[in-house]
Amino acid sequence: MKRFYIPFLLMAAAVVAACETRIAIEEPVVSDGSYVYTLTATAPAITKSDYTDAGKFNWTEGDKISVLFHNGNDNKFFTFAASSIDGASATFTGQIESGYEIGASTDGTKWALYPAGEHGVRFGETDGEKFPLTFHIPAITDYTKDGFSANIPMYAQGDADNKFEFLHLGAAYKFTFTDIEASKVKFLVENQTTYRLSGDVKLRNQGGTYLDQAWADGADKTLTYISNVTNGTAVFYVPVRYYAECFQPIISLCDDETGDQIYAKTATVAKGLEKGHVQPINISVSGAVVVPWSFPSAYDIDWNEVTASAAGDTGEGYDGIVCLKATADASNLYVYFEIKNSALFDDAGYHYSNYSHLYIGDGTGEKKSWAWEAPYVHSFTSWLKYNNAPRYINWNDGFVGQSNTEHNGNICYEVAIARASYSALSGSSITLCMDANKLYVVGEEWQGEETQIGFAPARWQDALVVTLP
Repeated sequence: MKRFYIPFLLMAAAVVAACETRIAIEEPVVSDGSYVYTLTATAPAITKSDYTDAGKFNWTEGDKISVLFHNGNDNKFFTFAASSIDGASATFTGQIESGYEIGASTDGTKWALYPAGEHGVRFGETDGEKFPLTFHIPAITDYTKDGFSANIPMYAQGDADNKFEFLHLGAAYKFTFTDIEASKVKFLVENQTTYRLSGDVKLRNQGGTYLDQAWADGADKTLTYISNVTNGTAVFYVPVRYYAECFQPIISLCDDETGDQIYAKTATVAKGLEKGHVQPINISVSGAVVVPWSFPSAYDIDWNEVTASAAGDTGEGYDGIVCLKATADASNLYVYFEIKNSALFDDAGYHYSNYSHLYIGDGTGEKKSWAWEAPYVHSFTSWLKYNNAPRYINWNDGFVGQSNTEHNGNICYEVAIARASYSALSGSSITLCMDANKLYVVGEEWQGEETQIGFAPARWQDALVVTLP
């Protein structure tokens, strides 16, 4: 594997000349009193979104930086976008609210951070002098929407002449995947050490300036990237804490269209890099075994292997339910179904939305839905969204639990129902049918209509038969 280091001296120089303009003749003034502030940035050897093997950086279209301003004791980052680019030189322009001046309220330090983001200040915290800022690293980056960028965290502190020198806040790994057959991929990274990869990271400014990135758990230890594939290749940059042996990742590359896993690897040891070092890792996925996507079952069920399955209706306007599956053990009936996200209501004002019926039959009785010939004994009803978030929520007897996830434009649900609660579940087999409609609740008032958005199995087809152990 080829290794290279970007020389630290090359990475230490990025001069930014900045001037504040408030005169209407020179810069446009917005009617609300805000004004335009322009920074001219030069990066002879360091800054920016991609780099060559020789370590050369250039500004690219779409680059944005965050610059700190204050109004009295109120501190706020404003976003500046590159308005003109000439290789290693660029002009950045931002619209500043009236009353705000560049620099921190505490000591006037003129902070600039790259890339722009939801960065924050910690001046009022007990350790605020040591950790004055938080640097926000998004948990999910979608290059297909935002455009590609290395997004390696950097900072600058302007001097009295408003000259800035951008420097690195850590190190990074560059993952290059080749021989990919998919057109769009998702790259997932999870750190096995205590060091975080995403979220709000403390920026230390004593004994050096760098991102702390320590003591994380849960989502802050993960990163997700989405990228189109060009000529079989996709590239991702993962920023990490420098020096410390902090990076021991579990990585996986998936086909973003199908969710199938193309490549996976778990690091067995933690590694550390020097500050400013970008370590390339090149991986060919040629010949890799593709693992089909599987729902992360709470009950250790491989739903790809479940054979009791029915496709949903394909009629226009009634095709919201994609599929219906079911299996059982001695205790529970387990039901899996997928619903098109676009078929569900998307309104934050709805307390509950999209009412559904799961019709459970054993071949007896006279109750029927108009959509199927098979009679049912029990109607297990539930809402599919709660406060505009997917959730199978109900108050039926025997409801054991639910989980859901979004995949390939569908909301996938897994539901467990106690067999002991329903007489039809005491036999050797059952029939299942499902529909969902356009009812919703605002406050305590039911609204909408019972018109269905989907059926599974398709209308007027045989019910799904499920064998019970």
